[in-house]
Amino acid sequence: MKIFKTTIVLLVVFAVLFGYYFYESKTNKPVKEDNKIFTFRNNDVNSLKIEKEGKTLIDFKKEGDTWFIKEPIDYKADSIYVDELLDSLTSLTFDRTLEGDLSTYGLDKPSYAIKVSLKNEKNYSLFIGNKSPVKENYQEGYYVKTDGGKIYRVNASSLENFFLTDDYLYKYMEKFVVSIPKNEITKLVFYQDGKEYQIQKGEKDNWQIDGKAIKADDVDNLLDGIVLLQISGLDKGKNISQGETSFAFDVYGKDKVEKISFAKRNAENKYVLVNGHCIGQYVTLKDIKNLQDTLNKLIK
Repeated sequence: MKIFKTTIVLLVVFAVLFGYYFYESKTNKPVKEDNKIFTFRNNDVNSLKIEKEGKTLIDFKKEGDTWFIKEPIDYKADSIYVDELLDSLTSLTFDRTLEGDLSTYGLDKPSYAIKVSLKNEKNYSLFIGNKSPVKENYQEGYYVKTDGGKIYRVNASSLENFFLTDDYLYKYMEKFVVSIPKNEITKLVFYQDGKEYQIQKGEKDNWQIDGKAIKADDVDNLLDGIVLLQISGLDKGKNISQGETSFAFDVYGKDKVEKISFAKRNAENKYVLVNGHCIGQYVTLKDIKNLQDTLNKLIK
């Protein structure tokens, strides 16, 4: 019986060693400093798309220096998070190259695909397959491949940004409601309880409300409240075209006007419309009230 148990243990050890030998023989470690998968830079990219099982989750396009979400909504993107995605892609390194059938690594039907196009009109793709059963330096990994067909093992943590969570759309949306920079605002028109208040910047940068001079600090607080107003969430698929009239405001810049209004959502939030358009984004009632309080101090 003792001999039988010893034999079983030896067989298990042999199986583990054989598996490791097979893994080592079918893979190659990269030469140090020569393990980047892509050579392009963030600034070279003008579109980025993430697909899951063939379906587009999100599609970004760059217009000038500004990133926009084009699918599944049309909205300005938060450039910080887009850059984070690009960093994950352009800095992606592999710890092994592999050989064999794509189905072995789940790459015949990859779960995710990341596709980019560059300013020079070249296109690149990264396809993500199965999770690797073998850890490399105690780190988990995934099998990936590029358009060229090469198969790599990469660190799992380097792909985390591409596995989008349920609230990913809100994450990648621009959070600021007003896009006109503070120093370019020349006029504000507020609508509150059936009354209209005009706050305008003079030639000498002095501000007036309905023709009366007001303190620069008071206007500064109001401007801060406007340009720092941010959305706090998104009800995907919600479309609203009619705002309430109890409180709204227009922001005038050098070459455009943004009309901001609100609609009911619940006791804590209101939908925010920009130029009569809302795709379900909302702001907190607290932020709206703070803005109203700042305005009321000026009109007393």
